Amino acid sequence: MAEQLASSDVVEADNPFKPDVAEREPEKELSKKEELLLEQAKLKAANKAKQRELKETITQKFARTSEQVNLLKTLQDEVSSIEKEMTNDISVLRDRIDSCNRLYHEARVRHARAEEEYVLSKLDLKKCEDKKEALEEHFVYNH
Repeated sequence: MAEQLASSDVVEADNPFKPDVAEREPEKELSKKEELLLEQAKLKAANKAKQRELKETITQKFARTSEQVNLLKTLQDEVSSIEKEMTNDISVLRDRIDSCNRLYHEARVRHARAEEEYVLSKLDLKKCEDKKEALEEHFVYNH
């Protein structure tokens, strides 16, 4: 039996796949430390990747925002220019409308005067015709 014990001790001592209990504990600790370090390295790498992605996203959004600001500025300038032109056109149209209103009023007054003159002339014509007829009748009956 002693031989068996001695041979089993040799087998266990010579066997690199079966470490002693004292040797197993540090390996587990190392592997846990290594796992934690690997996990930490993975998290750092993931964080760096996320930071890069966020920076790229922010840069892209900033660029898009700048483009939109420039577009809005251009549109505001165009709208302002169009408003100035419209204001000028409206002013010209109002001046023309005012001028037409004055001319219309003057023509209306002339028309009213002309109509009044026409009515007076017609009345004078009627009086003259009546007087002429009366004189003609008087002349015909008296002669």
